[in-house]
Amino acid sequence: MADYKDILSGIVGKAKEFAASDTVTGLVDKVKSVAEESGVAKVYEDGANRTKAYAKIAKLTLEVNGAHEELNRVYAEIGKLYYEQLKDAPEGYFAPLFEQVKSLRESIESKEGEVQTLKDGIGAAKSAAEDVEIADFEQIVNATEDEGKSEEQH
Repeated sequence: MADYKDILSGIVGKAKEFAASDTVTGLVDKVKSVAEESGVAKVYEDGANRTKAYAKIAKLTLEVNGAHEELNRVYAEIGKLYYEQLKDAPEGYFAPLFEQVKSLRESIESKEGEVQTLKDGIGAAKSAAEDVEIADFEQIVNATEDEGKSEEQH
């Protein structure tokens, strides 16, 4: 066991010596210079910069879309407040729009009432179904077997 430890520590020591040697440092420097000369580093840098730009574009696009949604919400609130203040006496080109709002609200109320009626009906049917007793499974199976036997005998 001690032999393995000695061998392993010897290998680790030699690896450390090699990593610290001028050969490795020279090799790393040579790889860097070849990469710079061949343009690989430039291509990598350009790709990284494009990736950053695309990420920034995506972030800004999300922020712009959020701002548009907020702007539309504010416009809707302004319109709603204006409608609430002048709904009884619309002026000019607002009159047909106010009639459209009135018609849409009536349609919504009618459909909501219909939905509630259907829900009430479903609730009543569900309660009635829950009140029905279901026979024991074994009794149903036995009754079916008995019926099958009596039909076979005929």
